[in-house]
Amino acid sequence: MTTILFGSDLSEHCIPAARWAARLARLHQQDGRPVRLVGVHAISPEELSLLRVASGGGDGDATDALRDEFREWISQVETFGIDVEISIQIGAPAGALVHAAQLNKADWLVVGVSGRGQLSRLIMGSTAERLAHRPPCPLAIVHPEGFAWEGDARALAPTDFSPSATGAVELAADMVRNQGGHLNVLHVIELPRSTPSLVEPSAYPAALVTHLEETQKAARAQLDRLADALDLGAQLTTEVRPGYPSHEVLATAEELDANILFLGCTGRSRVAEWFLGGVARGVVRHAPGTLVLFPAVDTED
Repeated sequence: MTTILFGSDLSEHCIPAARWAARLARLHQQDGRPVRLVGVHAISPEELSLLRVASGGGDGDATDALRDEFREWISQVETFGIDVEISIQIGAPAGALVHAAQLNKADWLVVGVSGRGQLSRLIMGSTAERLAHRPPCPLAIVHPEGFAWEGDARALAPTDFSPSATGAVELAADMVRNQGGHLNVLHVIELPRSTPSLVEPSAYPAALVTHLEETQKAARAQLDRLADALDLGAQLTTEVRPGYPSHEVLATAEELDANILFLGCTGRSRVAEWFLGGVARGVVRHAPGTLVLFPAVDTED
């Protein structure tokens, strides 16, 4: 049984995430796998009290009213005949989603990049950074202009060869294999912090050039082994670049016109740190496409 959760604040901003989750559920169903699709709506105790007063009933009447509102909202989304279970959670959105994911043993959690009220701060606020660092399962942050299951995926998966990054790459390969499109797996050889970003490689010190050549050779061998294991043929491209992870990942995404990025939540380099650290708010808000985060693997904890 594959369980897919998506968060909703019942605004139009969350419709892309719900559609993304429904199409992911349909893909699993078409593969012959039973699937559950669960919509999660979080409400604070204060909002619940106001709703209870407005409805003139108790907590049960207030949550029933929310369920009715959710059913009306989800009617805008094509669910391909898959029934949507509704989970009303009391509390802050990030905590409510984690709780619901753990309670339902979710295989996927899907959220949007914007919304109204507290959910609009789910990805942009400090609670979102905690969720992104340790998502309970693969987390899709759906960009309105990103991959939406309506065409081929243009996927980019940066990797530092850590278990979490490898999991993200394998997830990307499965999507491209089933949906069509192309996957670019990128490894960035991180330059020392003291290296000026505008200096041409020909001007690097000889020792640094030697180090980069040796490191690039080793990385290329690892990428070749990974490519053999993925067995995507012409749907896969691998690339090694020296530079700074933040710059190189964004530059590659722009060059490829990537509509979906896959990233492990932990790793050996600053790739994961860059995405999930202090600049995460701007990265997610301005990302060129949907972002999928693969959770930490036990060996990395």
